[in-house]
Amino acid sequence: MSPRKILKGISRRPYVFAVCSAFAVSLIYWQAITGWQEVKQLTHGHILFASARARTLSWKQPIVPAQFAQASCGACHRDDLAQAPRLVHGRQLLVRYNCIGCHQVQNIDRPSMLGPDLTNVGNKVSREWIYKWLKDPRTLTDADGNVTVDGVTTDPRMPKFQLTDLELRALSAYLSVQRARRLEAAKISTIIAKTGDAADQGQMRFNQMFCVTCHSIAVERGGETKLIGGDIGPELTKVGSKVKPEWLVAWLRDPQGYLEHTRMPRYQWSDKDLYQVTQYILTKLTDPDLLKNVPDLGLPSDDEVQLGRRLFVEKGCAECHVIQGVKAKPDFAPDLSALGMAAGPYTVEVKSPRKLPAALHFVKADVERLDVRESIVPRSMIAYLQTKITNPAAVTFDTHMPAFHVSQADLDDMTTALLSMTGPPIPNADEKPVVVERRLANFNPDGEAGQLIQQYRCYTCHAFKGYGGTLAPDLSFEGSRSRRDWLIQFLQNPPTLRPTLTVRMPRFFMPEHDATILADYLTGTMRKPDVNPSAVDEASFTPQMADHGKQLFETKYQCQSCHTIGSSGGYVGPSLNNVGNWMTASWMEAWLRNPQALVPGAIEPRHAFNDDEIRDITGYLLTLKQTASPDSATAAGGQQ
Repeated sequence: MSPRKILKGISRRPYVFAVCSAFAVSLIYWQAITGWQEVKQLTHGHILFASARARTLSWKQPIVPAQFAQASCGACHRDDLAQAPRLVHGRQLLVRYNCIGCHQVQNIDRPSMLGPDLTNVGNKVSREWIYKWLKDPRTLTDADGNVTVDGVTTDPRMPKFQLTDLELRALSAYLSVQRARRLEAAKISTIIAKTGDAADQGQMRFNQMFCVTCHSIAVERGGETKLIGGDIGPELTKVGSKVKPEWLVAWLRDPQGYLEHTRMPRYQWSDKDLYQVTQYILTKLTDPDLLKNVPDLGLPSDDEVQLGRRLFVEKGCAECHVIQGVKAKPDFAPDLSALGMAAGPYTVEVKSPRKLPAALHFVKADVERLDVRESIVPRSMIAYLQTKITNPAAVTFDTHMPAFHVSQADLDDMTTALLSMTGPPIPNADEKPVVVERRLANFNPDGEAGQLIQQYRCYTCHAFKGYGGTLAPDLSFEGSRSRRDWLIQFLQNPPTLRPTLTVRMPRFFMPEHDATILADYLTGTMRKPDVNPSAVDEASFTPQMADHGKQLFETKYQCQSCHTIGSSGGYVGPSLNNVGNWMTASWMEAWLRNPQALVPGAIEPRHAFNDDEIRDITGYLLTLKQTASPDSATAAGGQQ
């Protein structure tokens, strides 16, 4: 009998049964040692995201693409890291676009107010302008979606919401009736109002006051439209088509009367100056076509106002803006502080009629189950994040999140920052935490000087002992640096110390009384302990010292390469034409010894002067004095 016939006669059933039994026993043993996880998943309809034992972390994916690699740095480095510029830029973008208004973001504190206070917005703008702004919070967008103002690229912080016409009408109606404080009627003399060239005079005054130090404005330069000026205040190119005339007069006269916490200083306007600048803004900084596509809205009805109030909260407007009597919703949007967290195990409950497998887009450190809906977005965390930012409705149809128009590079940087957020650091039992106390800067001077510093908002640009801005010089040691008489003249009529800078000290038309109080406060309080203005006797400097100091200044050390004296010299440092009236001898000597000890990061090089050279150069600088000119600060305008 052949072997084939012998094998055919033997039954295969016992062998098949034995193999299947061995496989079943192996499966049962595997499930028993793994806690029956697969059985639970099948019976409860859960998809296991990651399997991990105690003290074991699992990766959400093997490695992120190269353009997002810096996200890994952010897991440990919570401060700015020079070696990870894309991560730092991404964090800055999250702040710029006010993501912290709705979301909690790791290591980014939320300021008290992100958007303008709208308690009195009905006094400021019309209902038509509000409708236009809510529909498209931009002046103009080009074919690529870039935001422009008269052809000049800008970066508005207000996102674009997907609002229906009904919602636009309701919100514009609600906001247009917000008038918690009544405006005082402006009283302008009829003689002043009859001035024929008021707008032209107002433009000249606008330039002379250096309003572009804080505000940007589009101007024509060499056949091109360019945006010049600062970003402390709003852009003003078309503000004349935005604000109401009565509000503009009241605002320029007393900004704090409308908005108590504004950074806009209160100028000492004359009625003539106020009228002329107002006419310039209302007639020259305008766009007649700005509201041409806005429908006829009419007076707001009660139903529109009530619907608008409800939408203001539901759409998240209250997360960034303040209106008296309106409270924001707690936990309005998801917490993103652990968005990049990938530790397990976690399971995802799938709510899908087709029971499709769902991938987990993100998890939080304290989440056990997440509901995941079906989505047309490619199932990866990076694709999810980028689609959620640029087109949130594609991810969740009923979302309140607005769409953001950002370049691909910025989008990648924002994604990098979000991927870096892994929640609080994992504690190490072998390490003891280091607690570093952070002293909060506070600056609340008393008396008339404190009131004037508040009125003129000096801290918006200047720093006082760690509190304030960085746009202008730090005034913490101004009493050791500057002379009282010079300060009084400067505050009344600030000359140009650095001619090449567009950003300059505005002219406040400050009365001598106010200037004297501020000068006394600065010279008496804002001093460096080891730089005493009275410690150096200026009478001890001789003409021979000054002559030798001039030779050192011009020949040996060539200081005129950076500083201007007369009509020659460089523009890197401040002009020294009037330094003898400006700076004290003690400050000059201390500065020549070690500039960085007085102003950290100063670009002035530290020369190896000996004591005699310091004395002689100081003697020469004390001879550089000018006679004050009443119109010295008005020779050039802010746009010239």
